Amino acid sequence: REAGRRTYIPVMSGENKLSWQVKDLIPNSEYYFRVKAVNKIGGGEYLELRNPIIAEDPKQPPDPPVDLEVHNPTSKSVTLTWKPPLFDGGSKIMGYIIEKLAKGKERWERCNDYLVPLLTYPVKGLEEGKEYQFRVRAENAAGISEPSRITPFVKAVDPIEAPKVFLAANLQSGLEVKRGDEIILEAHISGSPYPSITWLRNDEIVRPEEIKKRVTTYRRKKKVRDSIRADHGTFTIKVENDHGVAKASCEVNVLDTPGPPVNFVFEDVRKNSVICKWEPPLDDGGSEILNYVLEKKDNTKAEMGWVTVSSTLRHCKFHVTKLIEGKEYLFRVFAENRVGSGPPCISKPMTAKDPFSPPDPPNKPDVQDVTSSSMLVKWNEPKDNGSPIIGYWIEKREINSTHWARVNRNLVNALEIKVEGLLEGLTYIFRVCAENAAGPGKFSPPSDPKTAQDPIIVPGPPSCPEVKDKTKSSVALAWKPPQKDGGSPIKGYIVEMQDEGSTDWKKVNEGDKLFPTCECVIPNLKELRKYRFRVKAVNAAGESEPSPATSEIPIQDILEEPEIFLDIGAQDFLSCRAGTTIKIPAVIKGRPVPKTFWEFEGKAKTTAKVEATDTRSVIIIPECNRSHSGRYSITAKNKAGQKTVHIRVNVLDVPGPPKDLKVSDITRGSCKLSWKMPDDDGGDRIRGYVIEKRTIDGKAWTKVNPNCGSTSFVVPDLISGQEYFFRVRAENRFGVGPPAETIQRTTARDPIHPPDPPIKLKIGLVTKNTVSLTWKPPKNDGGAPVTHYNVE
Repeated sequence: REAGRRTYIPVMSGENKLSWQVKDLIPNSEYYFRVKAVNKIGGGEYLELRNPIIAEDPKQPPDPPVDLEVHNPTSKSVTLTWKPPLFDGGSKIMGYIIEKLAKGKERWERCNDYLVPLLTYPVKGLEEGKEYQFRVRAENAAGISEPSRITPFVKAVDPIEAPKVFLAANLQSGLEVKRGDEIILEAHISGSPYPSITWLRNDEIVRPEEIKKRVTTYRRKKKVRDSIRADHGTFTIKVENDHGVAKASCEVNVLDTPGPPVNFVFEDVRKNSVICKWEPPLDDGGSEILNYVLEKKDNTKAEMGWVTVSSTLRHCKFHVTKLIEGKEYLFRVFAENRVGSGPPCISKPMTAKDPFSPPDPPNKPDVQDVTSSSMLVKWNEPKDNGSPIIGYWIEKREINSTHWARVNRNLVNALEIKVEGLLEGLTYIFRVCAENAAGPGKFSPPSDPKTAQDPIIVPGPPSCPEVKDKTKSSVALAWKPPQKDGGSPIKGYIVEMQDEGSTDWKKVNEGDKLFPTCECVIPNLKELRKYRFRVKAVNAAGESEPSPATSEIPIQDILEEPEIFLDIGAQDFLSCRAGTTIKIPAVIKGRPVPKTFWEFEGKAKTTAKVEATDTRSVIIIPECNRSHSGRYSITAKNKAGQKTVHIRVNVLDVPGPPKDLKVSDITRGSCKLSWKMPDDDGGDRIRGYVIEKRTIDGKAWTKVNPNCGSTSFVVPDLISGQEYFFRVRAENRFGVGPPAETIQRTTARDPIHPPDPPIKLKIGLVTKNTVSLTWKPPKNDGGAPVTHYNVE
């Protein structure tokens, strides 16, 4: 893994080796490595490097420099040139060491104090007339190389000879090479002192750094490795010393594939074809363009590849057909010469569709010159959307039909058409559509209806307007239609007004905003200002003469006392069931708009909801009960006066409980119940009472009678000695109300009172001191057995 990443990448798996060469490393990048052993059970733990390894070649001293040459010897100096070592030892060359050896000496002397960074060096301080040999060493971070080849002895004397230069014989007619081949230009040079050499291309000095150090210059030779197309041109060698200058030139042509064509454009884009056009490459690669290759690609599908449209194009233009409408395409074109195909020129995306669309719809047609059998239909030319309009289609429809019929069989080139053969009395509408190369466009809006009839005239004047209503800023007018409509229905009316003190009449509404009926409201008038008004009728022929004008009308509010109309069946009494919603709607009239409020029994009804507008007020009481029964009042008030209307509401419900329920006349088989009528009869007559009984141990109430019409009842069929509770409920037509119940229990038994006197008292045997008496028991024992008799 790289030192900056966390993920390891496998480089070897399954090999039974103890070493492995890892390839494809990035130079100068840091890497960690790890390895683990694997057997059939699985893998063991990883052994991992603690420190990263830098991917770099091993360093060693460089090879010796090559091609050492001596130039321009003088009595004091000489110039050395050389080429760098073929191998730098894996480390950058830091510089060079130059050494000299005088003839007759055995020890080499160093000429430079510091490393020379360049490939040339002027050796100075020579002794005139002596002969010297020279050599060069290269130095990198690993050390110093072996010395270069030793030069021949050079004598330190000043030469005297004008420079001369001749190109090699094979260069006299120029040089042609293929891209990637070497350009070798060799020249024969002479002169003393030895001339300086300058190589030029197209009159500009060729410096190795300008062409990425591919240029090697010898004393008589220039070599360009891995030539590229940009290396072509006129190469000139210029030699110069103190005695003159000489030049020699050679035309060099580097053959390469041509550059990409340029300026790829589309012409005449259609839904299924397009014309592709481009210009030749700026560089033909030094050879004539033989042909072009055009390819296309469906840009909407990434998986689709390039498809050849044509590979034998001689010209820079081609009509591509069989495209699919709506698809987006890419095109590219290659130029080919005798070397091969160059890089492509790729177009921008192109969608296969017509460059224009059908025309816009014309405006609404205008129908003129109406007769009983013909009409002249006119329209304006619409936007053509990129393609000239070639004509128009016109359709007609009778107003009561749904079918449009074509008027013209062939396209109409004009902006009007006279439609003939119409049926008198029928009303027609017309519509128009334009057509261009893309086809017919949408139809225009239909024309205004026109009836096939002879020409019409303007209508007669309406009647004089009458004032129906007015406020401090408006007036409502009404009038009667003209007696003659001029043979055409009245479209509407124009109202004109004249301000107080003015003679000019101003239109209240324009002709395109006609009042459709014989009435209107004119707003935004000035209070207390006086105006006059008149009316014109409008038909298909135009405006009529104005009606007679009104007298001056002062603009002010009309005062009307409030009026209240209760919108219910009974104007003064309303009955409703308990639990329902009470709604009392009232219609309010008055000028100005009255203010309204509701009251209940003379007080504001806070629990009720009131919905009010300028002309209507409704009081709403949801889920009413008996407490809502009473008199409701609504009051309307404005500047002209005040009006109050009352309505009595009766909320109908079941009656309340009876009062003062009492039990009397108790016997062992019956008792008497009595009570008083309820305080609240529920708003309806009490039809009767329901009496129920319950034993002290029972939970259910048993009805004693179907219905009782009075306020007392004798309850029969009691069980002697049983204790009872009783209750009574009142009933009206809305149901049975809550009960009145006895609080104390009642025991079914006869009442106890003194017995009647015994009967048939008789005197029996009489003695001197006794008497015998007999009698019979009383007829009524008083409700309890006779316990004894008292005899007196």
